[in-house]
Amino acid sequence: MCRVSRMGEALGTRRPTLCRAHPPPAVGWATPWAIRALPCLAGPAAAFAGASRGPWPAPIGHKCAVDRAFFGATLLVVMRLHLNCITVAALALWPGTGVRAHAQADVQAGGAALERRIAVMGTACDLEVQAGSRSDALEASEAALRALAAVEERLSTWRATSELSRLNAAAVGESVEISEALAKDFALCREFALATEGAFDPSVGPLVALWDLRGSGRVPPDAELESTLAQCGFERAFVFDGRRATRRLSGACLEEGAFGKGVGLDAAVAALERRAVRGFIDLGGQVATLGIEREVLLADPRDRARPVLAWILKSGSLATSGNSENGRVIDGVRFGHILDPRSGRPAQDFGSITAHCASAARADAYSTAAYVLGPARALLWDASRDDVALIALCVEGGRLIARAAPELRGALRPLVDDLSIEFSAGELPAQQVKVQRPERRKEGERR
Repeated sequence: MCRVSRMGEALGTRRPTLCRAHPPPAVGWATPWAIRALPCLAGPAAAFAGASRGPWPAPIGHKCAVDRAFFGATLLVVMRLHLNCITVAALALWPGTGVRAHAQADVQAGGAALERRIAVMGTACDLEVQAGSRSDALEASEAALRALAAVEERLSTWRATSELSRLNAAAVGESVEISEALAKDFALCREFALATEGAFDPSVGPLVALWDLRGSGRVPPDAELESTLAQCGFERAFVFDGRRATRRLSGACLEEGAFGKGVGLDAAVAALERRAVRGFIDLGGQVATLGIEREVLLADPRDRARPVLAWILKSGSLATSGNSENGRVIDGVRFGHILDPRSGRPAQDFGSITAHCASAARADAYSTAAYVLGPARALLWDASRDDVALIALCVEGGRLIARAAPELRGALRPLVDDLSIEFSAGELPAQQVKVQRPERRKEGERR
C-alpha cells in the first residue's frame, strides 16, 4: 500500500491521477494593471483580455504559493456583467498572502466567497470558503490552513522534526510519548489495515527505502526483499498503548503517504465546520467538500490532462490512486510507486481507482488499498461495505473501461466517446468469492 508522499517539500507535482473539481464560473486573478471583466450571459458585452499568471511566494505561517506576482496591500474591484444585474467581486491581496474573494452564483444571498491557493504537504492546495461575510470567510480559511499545517508538522516524514519522524528515529524498545492527535491517527491506521486485510499498511517505510521510491528507483534482489519484509507489519513493527508508542524492530518505519493528505483534509474540513461555513478543498488532487456541490472530473489514467468521467460530489471526499506520474523506469521496465505491503512489490498497474468516503482519511487509505487489490477484488470488497464507493478506470487492450459499484448507476457522466462504463461488484472464480453483502443504502444516503 505505499504511496510516496512529499509532505513538507517545496511545492510539488504530486497530483495523482484524479480528480479535478470543475467549479462554476468565477472571477480570475487580476493585477493593478490588468482587470478581467467576465463575459455577460448574452448580449453585447464582451470579455476583456485576462491577466497573465505567474508564481509568487506568500508565507502565511508555512510555505505557500499563489498565482500572482504582486506584493502589497491592494484592493481591486472586478465586475461581472449579466443581463439584468451587476455582480461586484473583490480581490484583496495582503502582504505575503494570496486571497481571492468574490461573489458567485452558488454563494448564498448576502454572503461572500473566498478562494486561496497555497503550498502545503508538498503539493498545491486550492481552498474555497463561503460564509456570511468576507471577514468570516477569511478567518475560517486561516483556521483551515492552520489545521493543514499542524497535520504536516505532525506527520511529514520529509521533516526530521515532525512527530512521526521522531518516532521512526527512536531506539528499539524505547517507549515514546505521542500526542493525542497522533494516537488517533494510529488508531485510524489500525482500523484501515484491518478493514483492508493488510492491503493498507503504513509500516512500509523500509520497502520505500529498499525500492528507492524517493530517488531514481531500484529493483532489489529477492533476498533483500525478503529480509526487508520481515521489518514491516503495522502490528508487528510497533506497539501502541494509548499515548505511548514503541518500535519493536530495528528497521521499522512508518510512512504517511497513503493517509496523510486525508488526515489533513479532515482536519481542515472540521475547522470550517466549527465556524459554520461552507467549503471545498482540493489538496494535490484529493478533494473534500462541506456544503458545496461540485462536479469532479476523473482523468484518463494514461493522460491526466484528459478528463473522461464526471461525478457530482455533494459531500465527503474523493481520492484517486494510480501510477500515471510517479512510476520509475529501471533497466527499461516501468515500475509503479504503489507497493503491495503483503508481497513488498509494486502493485499491478491497471489504470486508476477512485474511492468516495465521508472521511477524507478513509478515502485516501481505501483508494490505495483498492489499487493494491486490483479492480475485480476491490469491487467485491466494496460490495461488503457501506462506508466506501469505488470507481476503477481500467486500460485493457487500448480500451478504457470504467467499472463501478452498481449503486452508482446514473450518478456518473461519461465525457468522452471512447469510455465504456460497466456496473459490477467484481468478478472472481466462485470459490474465491467469500464476501457477504449487507443491505446497501442509496447513493444519496451513504454519502
